[in-house]
Amino acid sequence: MFLSVFPSLYTADINRSLKFYRDLLEFEETFRFPDTGEPEHVELRLGNSMIALTTYEAAKEGSVSSPTPGHPFELTIWAEDADQAIDRLRSAEVPVIIEPKVHKAGITRAYVSDPDCNWIAIVSRKK
Repeated sequence: MFLSVFPSLYTADINRSLKFYRDLLEFEETFRFPDTGEPEHVELRLGNSMIALTTYEAAKEGSVSSPTPGHPFELTIWAEDADQAIDRLRSAEVPVIIEPKVHKAGITRAYVSDPDCNWIAIVSRKK
């Protein structure tokens, strides 16, 4: 049911963060949204590891809440089907913070909370 996981780091200046992760640390850019103009979300790979960079503004639109120093990232878990994954987690009494909905980037996204109240995004490609 669950496929992979990577952190999405919130950033006030995505271009500055890209210079650090992509240009200095040699991460490879694998996805950008939107694909033209100023990005609000970029996914990067280094070896077998992936991270995402997301602007504060974009995080406010699709996240649980506005990013704060206490919540500077979210953990994203890719699933085969986000709706089914949320149903499974809900049946295990995991708190569902945001129900699944289609994000403007074309993915289905929902949010749950882990036992320490960390935000966990459950996402899947739109079918």
